[in-house]
This record gives sequence, C-alpha cells and structure tokens, in this order.
Amino acid sequence: MNILIIDDDPGCLDSLSSSLQLYSHNCEAHTNAVKAIEIYRDNHSKYDLVITDMKMPIMSGIEVLQKALEINKDVKVIIITAYGDVETAISAVNNHAYAFFGKPINFQELLETIERVENENTDKKLTMEEQKKVSEEYARLKKAYEELQSLLNKERGRGGEGKAK
Repeated sequence: MNILIIDDDPGCLDSLSSSLQLYSHNCEAHTNAVKAIEIYRDNHSKYDLVITDMKMPIMSGIEVLQKALEINKDVKVIIITAYGDVETAISAVNNHAYAFFGKPINFQELLETIERVENENTDKKLTMEEQKKVSEEYARLKKAYEELQSLLNKERGRGGEGKAK
C-alpha cells in the first residue's frame, strides 16, 4: 500500500515509516502537515491511506482528516495521538476517521487495520471492474439487439412487399 504519514515528531515519523516499510508498504513521511496536504491534493490517487498525528503545530490531525476528505471523499485516515483521551477519540470518529490509535501504537493492531483498508480497497476495485464489465457487456448486447431488430424490420418489410405483389 502507498501510505502518506504525517507527524511533527521526526523520530516517531521515521520509526513508523521504517516499520511499515518492513511489511512492504510504500511510505511517504512528512513533518509539515500543510505541505503534506498540498502533496496529497496534487497526488491523492497515489495514496491508499493517510496516517496522521493528532496534535501538531499549525494543523491538527482532525484538520488533516477534514481537508483530506474534501479532496477525496473516499480517503481512509488513521489518527494517532499521545493524547488518547475520550474527547479526542470521539472527535476523530465524528469526523469520519477510519481508526484511532493512542501512542505508543500497538503495531500489530495497526497492521491489521492497514490490512483491512487494503482488503476494502481491493474489494472496491474489483466491484468497479465488475461494474465496468457488466456495462460493457450490456452495451454489446444492446447493440446486438438493435441490429437484430433492424434486420427483423427489414425482413418484415420484404415479406410485406412479396405478399402485395
């Protein structure tokens, strides 16, 4: 998966990015949330997931989540925080965060959540491909039906002329 990670703590950012890369995830890490959102805006189709810290200068994790959703309504955003109070968790859920993790992160649970996102994305892609195939088959059958109708109409026209003579 291609993951955009945003955290103002370079140590946490490097640790999380390195750990996820060990599991074959491509990670792009940023300490500046504003810059990261600009990058996401320009390349959002490149990313399968956004992971953001909650408490950062200039832009909070909730603001990152809201801006990412404005750019792509289907984005999956995981919020992480060292301040895992109930109000923060409720705010994350109310703003449509995919998941919420306190620091230190339970890495196994994070991997399971990422796998769930990956499976959902795969299922969505398969469904879209299946819908495309059904649409293409429908268009092909519709065209064949119209051609058959045209041939039948021509045949009826000829049959009618033959009886009249």
